Amino acid sequence: MGEKVGAVLFAGDQSLDVDVVISHCRTMLADFKVPQFVAVTAATPPQPRGKLLKGILRENVSWTPVTGRR
Repeated sequence: MGEKVGAVLFAGDQSLDVDVVISHCRTMLADFKVPQFVAVTAATPPQPRGKLLKGILRENVSWTPVTGRR
C-alpha cells in the first residue's frame, strides 16, 4: 500500500514511444500494476553473472512521471 510502480525500459539504439508502452500496460495489467514512473535507458548496468543489478540501475536512472494516469 502506498508504493509507486516504476518501469525501466531498455531502448538500445532504437526509438521508443513510452505512451504506446503505457497504453499496452493499461490493457494487459490491473490498474495498480501500471507503471506510474518510467525511465528509458540505452544500456543495462554491468552484469558479471548475467543478472540485472537492480541497485546500480536504481542509482543511474532518472524517473519521469507518466501523464494521463487514471
